[in-house]
Amino acid sequence: MKFLLGIITVIVFGGCIVGKNGNMSTPPAVVFEKTACFGTCPEFMLEVFPVGSCYLTVRNNMPLDSGKYSCLTCSPDDLKVILKKAKKIKFKEYEDKYDPGVTDLPSIMTSIEGKLVTNIMDAPAELIELEQLIDSLYIQNNEWQKLVEKK
Repeated sequence: MKFLLGIITVIVFGGCIVGKNGNMSTPPAVVFEKTACFGTCPEFMLEVFPVGSCYLTVRNNMPLDSGKYSCLTCSPDDLKVILKKAKKIKFKEYEDKYDPGVTDLPSIMTSIEGKLVTNIMDAPAELIELEQLIDSLYIQNNEWQKLVEKK
């Protein structure tokens, strides 16, 4: 009986931990990614979860070393600002890809609540403003702590 009670306790509290972290069972509300180019373009992926947690995976050409980081200063209100802006510009109605066929430009991929838009070039001004807002709110104005990688 004690063994069964112990298992139930682990399952219940384990489920709470997963739900609290938000990154195990809930998909991110926003994913913002910049890819490599033939120069020194920043290369990273930002994930913002509905519960307020944020993770940044740095690949190259950033002030931070390569690796995965957790945000120390991100505000849940920032996500509200992003979602409000996306709704205002009708993000879900944008084309899936803005790509004139130029091969040496980085891609900026923005996914909000499941809708993915890839901007290589010639995107609407409102999309570029949204990308700049995400970059400003999350990448430029927060403190990040590198996560220890398990081996």
